[in-house]
Amino acid sequence: MGQMGSHGHGSAPIPTPREMLLVAALFALLLFLPSRAPYEETSRPLSAPLPPLKLENTISHPNNSQHHSQPHVSIAKSVVRETTVIKHVPGWTILDSLYMHNGTYYIVSSRPKSKPPQTGYDPAISPFRGFPPPKAILSKGLDVFGARGGMGEEWKRVPDEYDLRYVSTQEFRDLFGIDLEAETVEDGQVHIIPGLTFILNDSPQFVTHYYHFCAELWFGVWRTYASIGGGHDLPPPTRVFFPHVDSAHWRDYANMNQLFMRSLLPSTQLFFAHDWYDWVMLSLVPRFSSKSKTSQGSEKGRPILFPRVLIADRSAAMPAFNYQRFQRTAAVPFGLPIPQGRGRGDWWSPVRDAIRRFAGLDDTSEYGIPGDDESESQTISQMTDPLYSLVQRLPTPPPDRLTVSDLIKPSLDAKFSKWSAPLPTPFIGSDDYEDLVSHFLAPLKHHNNPEGKTDALSVLAASLTRQRATRPVVTYLSRQDWGRRKLRTEDHDRLVAELRKLEVELGIEVVVVSAENLSRWEQIRLVGRSTILIGVHGNGLTSELWMNLSIRSTVIEIFYPKGWAHDYEYTARAMGAGGGLKHYGIWNDQVLTAPGFPPPSYPEGFQGNEIPVDGKTVANLVRNRIGAAGELDEG
Repeated sequence: MGQMGSHGHGSAPIPTPREMLLVAALFALLLFLPSRAPYEETSRPLSAPLPPLKLENTISHPNNSQHHSQPHVSIAKSVVRETTVIKHVPGWTILDSLYMHNGTYYIVSSRPKSKPPQTGYDPAISPFRGFPPPKAILSKGLDVFGARGGMGEEWKRVPDEYDLRYVSTQEFRDLFGIDLEAETVEDGQVHIIPGLTFILNDSPQFVTHYYHFCAELWFGVWRTYASIGGGHDLPPPTRVFFPHVDSAHWRDYANMNQLFMRSLLPSTQLFFAHDWYDWVMLSLVPRFSSKSKTSQGSEKGRPILFPRVLIADRSAAMPAFNYQRFQRTAAVPFGLPIPQGRGRGDWWSPVRDAIRRFAGLDDTSEYGIPGDDESESQTISQMTDPLYSLVQRLPTPPPDRLTVSDLIKPSLDAKFSKWSAPLPTPFIGSDDYEDLVSHFLAPLKHHNNPEGKTDALSVLAASLTRQRATRPVVTYLSRQDWGRRKLRTEDHDRLVAELRKLEVELGIEVVVVSAENLSRWEQIRLVGRSTILIGVHGNGLTSELWMNLSIRSTVIEIFYPKGWAHDYEYTARAMGAGGGLKHYGIWNDQVLTAPGFPPPSYPEGFQGNEIPVDGKTVANLVRNRIGAAGELDEG
């Protein structure tokens, strides 16, 4: 017989070192590999599969072995509490304490249920008394198509219970094991995202367009936000989320969206669809707790808490009355009143002023108020009586006089500081003042020098260095170099000729330019100094957002006859103090303005290149607006 092993007959052979190593590796693999990914245990997986999550933190805890037995920090109820609706109109909502888990928002309330109680999820009816219905807050963030301003196939965009859920505090406790009615909440039960969050729930369809982004989406966002504080002295949002837009497709073709966001909110974080996906995953990470597993609720992970959030949703705003009237989602939040006080209702000025500053416009005396760095003669020039405006027949300026066109050139500062007019030699007294009167529609106010004589020329010279206070600017943004919506060539030429005649007649400055030939900053600087802005219906008129508001500030929009859209009309009318900008629509030789504007219409020829316009009609309107009031021009 062969030799037996040392264990004797029938005993197991001693495993070799290699076999022991294989067994240990297999045991370790079975120990650390979960039988199913954590996201599969949730009530509803995302449409895109989530990768498996680690069950343990790879960073060792200093007391990891005793982690569950350590005392837990408690969070004050004022932080983790039921949801409160601060402001709301359809599509524009500010909430406190909004929760999100696995991509679903949760509104939690202890309010009484609606009567009769809901038997199923109904997006058109709120399950709680006093709360707006789900479809008035949120949608699925899909593209908008169809007739009646995009209202077709609305049923595809309304939210379901996986988008937005309303739950009672008891239901929330059953779901997540979190008692919002307790004085404190155990640390680790929620993931708090501190600060103010803006969630812009639109699809890329309208985000990637200068007008729709700045003058519609953000116009409405800031109007909603201003309803809690007037627009002034409000802190910027901590973050802005675009859950349905990726980081490569929120910029518009003119590169204006990014200029706007980076200059307005330089310290605000921008998050996009992939970042939202990360946060959804974060809400699924298991939490540690001293409580038993059975008390943790039916949902795994921990919800994310937004202490304060503003939600903007295009589809949710579209059924509202003001949208149906103007087909502008930004018209809806104007149902929210602005607190009275500083700014006199000029709720948009914090945004406008920020963009103007980044563009390099000097706004220290935008309303004719002397700045701290102004010379004595410049200060004197501001003493001109506002009731007597330098409107017509301005004397021929010196050859080196600063013009608004210079504002789009890099030599602005040097040219502005060098030009000044010397005192007349020999000194001429009051007789000279009488000569000046004949060159103006209204005289400059007397200024007495130390010798008691009137130094009218020095006052005039100082005034001429302050273009925005003395010389109105008319800017015509031509589309003749663009591909669509162009004037008939002969009408364009006639319009330019009529404006040039006004330049001589009224002493105004006329700028004719194609916006695409200017840089982004140049467009803002030019329009920011314009008193009257003229153009065919198109994206270039979006820059009306950056115009100063004065009694003469005007937008003249040229349409194909019988065509109409409220894009720039409503924006101008809604801009704030003093009733906003005055807007006029032109149908060839017909002038239209509020309240006599027509309903939106897009007839054949609206997008064409044979748009007619009567140059004299436009010129007469400009003449009337320049002489609209007796005060210094602020544009």
